[in-house]
Amino acid sequence: MRKSLWILAAALLAWGLAAPGRINVITDLPGAQVYIDGTLAGAEFVQNYEVEPGEHYVMVNYRGKKIFARTYAVGDGEIRTIPTAHFVDFKTNVANRGAVDVEAARIRETRGNFALGAQGSLTAETASLGGVSLKKWFGERVGLQAIGWLDGTRTYSGGRLLVWIADKVVFNAPFSGYLFLGGGTDSYADKADAYNNIRTSVSNFGFGVEFSPLGVNGLFLSAELGLEKRFSTGQDPDINGREYTGMVFSGGLHLYF
Repeated sequence: MRKSLWILAAALLAWGLAAPGRINVITDLPGAQVYIDGTLAGAEFVQNYEVEPGEHYVMVNYRGKKIFARTYAVGDGEIRTIPTAHFVDFKTNVANRGAVDVEAARIRETRGNFALGAQGSLTAETASLGGVSLKKWFGERVGLQAIGWLDGTRTYSGGRLLVWIADKVVFNAPFSGYLFLGGGTDSYADKADAYNNIRTSVSNFGFGVEFSPLGVNGLFLSAELGLEKRFSTGQDPDINGREYTGMVFSGGLHLYF
C-alpha cells in the first residue's frame, strides 16, 4: 500500500513538473488557416492552444497558399506567442510566393479603390478616342470604369467592367492583372455638313496589367491588349454599315485615392 502511494505521488509530481504548454498564433489575415502539427487549430488566429512540451510545427495557409511554416520548441508550462506577419519561409529565409501575393494584395488595398486619370486606345483601323477616365473598385474583384471625351467635332463615351485576376510584386513594383469588358460610342459631327456625320458603336474585351513604378501612392500605369468590334452608321453609303473587328491596344494613367 505504501509503495502504491509512492508511485502515485511520483506520477502526480511528474505531471506537475511536465505541465502542458500553450501556443498563440497571430496572423492578422481574415480567412487565414492556422495548422499546428498538421491539425487545423483555428482561423486568422489561435489562442491558448494546448500542446505537450517539445517541438511543434506551425503552418499558416492563406488563399490556398502556404505563407508561413516553422518548427517551435515549447517548454513545460510555456506560453509561446508566434507572430507570422513577416511571412518568411522557415527553410529558405526568403519570402515565399504566397507571401508575395499577400503583400501585393495589401499594396492594392493601400493604393485605394477610386482613381482619376486618362485612358486611350488604338486599333489597326483607327484611333478609338479615349479621354478622362474614372475607376471604382467594389470590394476585391470587381470594378467599373467610365471614359469620356468631348471636343468640337468628336465625342467618345463608354464604360467597362473590370474583373481582378491576381496581384504580383515584380522588381519591387506592385502589378495587378485584370480582365475588361465594355464598349461605348465614338461619334463624329460635322457642323457644316451633317452628311459627313459618323456614329460608331464600339465593344471590346481583353486583358490588362496595372502597375506603379513610382510606388504605392504614386501614379499607376496600365497596358492592355484585346479585341475590339466597331460598327459605323451615317448618311454616307460608304460609311453606313461599315464593320471592323481586330486587335486593340490601350493604356491609361490613373491616380488612386
